[in-house]
Amino acid sequence: MHTRTLKILLAVGLLITFVGCKVKEKVKIDDLRTHEEVLLQEVLRAEPAFGNIHFMRMNIGVNLNGKSKYNSAANCKIITDSVIHISVRPFFGIEMFIVQLTPAGMVLVDKTKNLYYQSDYLIFEDLFNMQLNYKTFESLLTNKLFTVQVKNQEKSLKPIPSNRGNERILTYKNVSLTQYFLLNENNRIREIEIKSNEGTGQFRTYYTDFTATGKWIFPSNIRLQLNNGSEKFDFNISISQMEVDGEINIPFLNTHLYRQADIKSLLE
Repeated sequence: MHTRTLKILLAVGLLITFVGCKVKEKVKIDDLRTHEEVLLQEVLRAEPAFGNIHFMRMNIGVNLNGKSKYNSAANCKIITDSVIHISVRPFFGIEMFIVQLTPAGMVLVDKTKNLYYQSDYLIFEDLFNMQLNYKTFESLLTNKLFTVQVKNQEKSLKPIPSNRGNERILTYKNVSLTQYFLLNENNRIREIEIKSNEGTGQFRTYYTDFTATGKWIFPSNIRLQLNNGSEKFDFNISISQMEVDGEINIPFLNTHLYRQADIKSLLE
């Protein structure tokens, strides 16, 4: 009996030792996660999760070099991973411009000229050497994390240590671009800076006036700024009323009612 008891105790001891080693090994693996990886997970957990969102009242402002300015009332409907529909109504609720984006492509309608422009997202690779897609634009409008990749880049980017001091920031870098995502105390993005490593251009986005809508908090003001050295483009969105996960209908967009024009004439 004594020998059997020793064998049992030895087996239990070995099992505990084995399990203990496994636990220590797991702790070591967790400890190897970088500060940036931990911060990334916190940002992803803080992002709003919704099926749809409707900016029922908003204003869009455009400013090109301080010379060409445009302001208009608008509304925007977003169904997650599916469609973005923006209706621009500058005068007494009369719709004059439509922008509709889906994962397959984008359509812009100018009712004032009876024209529509249509394209897939490869146009951004051709014009700017950047891989932009539907998710990029949805993330910009809904304060979610994204990264911009360059043409022919296959591997996804991982956050790297920042050179910006003690700021709470996620930094990504590839051969052409450096991308900064500055965070607020709630792990939400408050500023985005994407700049060329050659110093020829810069894109920035600012999110301010975060407001509670249901269980989520969204920025009420979004400012996008593009500077290519010679021209400065500002695009401002001010949201005064929104609804999350309500009933939403996307209007059917019949392009046959308009004449097609070359979208490059708008982007070049």
